[in-house]
Amino acid sequence: MDYDEMLKRVNDARKPNTGSRFEPPEVETYQSGQKTIVELDKFAAYVNRPVGHISKYLMHELTANGQIDGGKLILGGRFSKKSVQEKINQYTKEYIICRECGSPDTHLIKEDRNYKIKCMGCGAEYPVGRIK
Repeated sequence: MDYDEMLKRVNDARKPNTGSRFEPPEVETYQSGQKTIVELDKFAAYVNRPVGHISKYLMHELTANGQIDGGKLILGGRFSKKSVQEKINQYTKEYIICRECGSPDTHLIKEDRNYKIKCMGCGAEYPVGRIK
């Protein structure tokens, strides 16, 4: 059996890629008067990030004040579930998914006042922007 035949057998036997294994839960968002409550605990646990970091990002991006109560972020103002989820998706792209290999298996490391991402898949390390 020559190389081309073996390669064809391997490609034929390979399972098709059915999609990404990384499917974080959507954050639950609901209104209470003039406040928006975002439940971040399940999402934060799934992506291995502190609730405080995600909250700070959301408050900055939505230009809203807020406070953390357990695993919930209470934002001052009314925000739609769609707008909060869009910001969560941006957070995922910037602070979770590796720029080099696309793996979600990353760690957020704080050095002094700066953050960097370390990928467990490919070993890449790179700085990410600090949330103001």
